[in-house]
Amino acid sequence: MQANQKIRASRRLALLPVCAMLAALASGGARADEPSPWYIGVSQGFTHDSNVYRIANATSDNYSTTSLLGGLDQPIGRQRLRATAQVGYNRYQDQRTLDNTSYGVSAGWDWATVEKLTGSINASANQRLAQFNGNQGFLPGTSPTTTERNILKTEQLSADVRWGGDGLISVFGNYGHSRVRYSALQSLTSESTTDSGSVGLNYRLGASTTVGAAVRLTRSDYPYGIPPAVPIPIPTPINPADYRSDTSDGKNLDLLADWRYSAQTGVNARLSWTRVTYANSNRDFSGLTGSIAATYAPTAKLTFNGSLDRNAGTNSSSSSYLNFVNGQQTSYVFENTQSTDTLSLGVAYAATAKITANANVLYRRSNFADSSVSDQFRSASLGATYAIARSWQLACSLAHESRAATGNSYDANVASCSAQFTLR
Repeated sequence: MQANQKIRASRRLALLPVCAMLAALASGGARADEPSPWYIGVSQGFTHDSNVYRIANATSDNYSTTSLLGGLDQPIGRQRLRATAQVGYNRYQDQRTLDNTSYGVSAGWDWATVEKLTGSINASANQRLAQFNGNQGFLPGTSPTTTERNILKTEQLSADVRWGGDGLISVFGNYGHSRVRYSALQSLTSESTTDSGSVGLNYRLGASTTVGAAVRLTRSDYPYGIPPAVPIPIPTPINPADYRSDTSDGKNLDLLADWRYSAQTGVNARLSWTRVTYANSNRDFSGLTGSIAATYAPTAKLTFNGSLDRNAGTNSSSSSYLNFVNGQQTSYVFENTQSTDTLSLGVAYAATAKITANANVLYRRSNFADSSVSDQFRSASLGATYAIARSWQLACSLAHESRAATGNSYDANVASCSAQFTLR
């Protein structure tokens, strides 16, 4: 009997390493099934643009965009690290002088400590072909149009901190720094460096509603903000020494409100008393600005969104209104504006688990100190994305835009399709 018990005990001991190995394999398999924090991939896109230079006498062209991309999203305890990178080569069929390399790099750190203290730090750098405005660097209608290749570089750095968590009262502060640079001398007036900061507090009215107030200050430097009194003809070499610098200081008192029914349905609003003063130009602004943005998801597949903005500042209408999957992002920057009004509406529909469609319309009006100058921009787009498999994705979009501005009005149609492959 004792011998049999010893044999059974020795067998149990012999099985222990096997059981430990199987448990390790099982846990390793579970980790392998978890979503990967990183991805790498490639994409290839083709675009047709009916008006490459955005002028009345349209010139159409086709271009391809070949991109490498990657990213990381890694939670570490209460912290989270984020990073994305994409570089693309854009090659035009006929307008070869527009060939360019675009890139976008961003990184962020979301942090949290004890005593309900949280925050984030974010940085980004981008390079792309600037959208032609027909007459860059001057008021609409005051200079000849230009077709020179213009590379836009932007860098941004921001940090914010918040104390209070989900408590009744929370206090927040943030700081932002941005810089805009162009390669074409015709865009000297648009180059700027901006610093902004704000402090405020929020008060929670209930489970879904928060109101708040903040004081926000901004300062922008334009090293070449004021062009020569007489517009320089494009054939004449531009001398940066002929330009004068300018600065603007903005003071804002913000009233804030946020209503959040769910992650897909809510309203966020800001009403501000704003005063912007310029050192060497007559574009001062004083009055009300603000924004309201809303999302509404009546079903799990359908989502509506809309926003209405009124902002003050020289480059207040700077925005990226199209962001094709192939990485060729376009943007508009209208100079010398006092304020800009923007209305946008959109809808997204998940037709199936793999197919998503979206539609967007946008209207923007730039307001100038000179009432004889006007600038209105409209765009509409349709797009669809098809996730063939976990690693493969196809996307297509069609957009129409029109601009009615003093000295330059045009229409343009843009069609784009791309394929993307990623490893996770």
